[in-house]
Amino acid sequence: MTLMIGRALQKTALTLLSAVLFVGFFELNDLIFYSLEHREGINWLFLPAGFRVILVLVLGLPGAVGLMLGGWYVDWQLIDGPDPILGFLNGVAGGLTPWLVMKLLQKRQWLSQTLHKIHPLQLLNLTLATSAASAAVHQIAWHWVDKPLTNIWVDVWPMFIGNVSGALVMLYGFKFAIDRLHIQK
Repeated sequence: MTLMIGRALQKTALTLLSAVLFVGFFELNDLIFYSLEHREGINWLFLPAGFRVILVLVLGLPGAVGLMLGGWYVDWQLIDGPDPILGFLNGVAGGLTPWLVMKLLQKRQWLSQTLHKIHPLQLLNLTLATSAASAAVHQIAWHWVDKPLTNIWVDVWPMFIGNVSGALVMLYGFKFAIDRLHIQK
């Protein structure tokens, strides 16, 4: 029983950490790359997309739930205000979509089930698929709730490019940092 409680607490902590990281990098992205915004909610460089890939790969479902919680906070507190339907859909699109894409790629054996066996092409494919799916699901959700000034056929492309570029910057940034840590040892 104690082991189950410990695991539950650990997953809860990882979920909350994922949410905090997503929100923190969302704020950092807004601060640094505000001028690269296509329009509200759509950036040409979106660093938190890198956390989508990293967190679902490393943490799985707790990472995805953390991304969803972070997305809800961002939507309800920082962007659109208390629109519960839009906020809910954005959280699901940003949090669960990457996890579902990862699971689909693993099921089709296009992505290794274990982290240490993932090679660069698989990681690139996951990044592209996650970026495309996230952009598409966000745009479909925005169209469905009739978000003002939404043009699904125009806005999906900058969102996709922003997701890919942000994810690649984050992934290569982490790789650079990890490589530097190994050199210093």
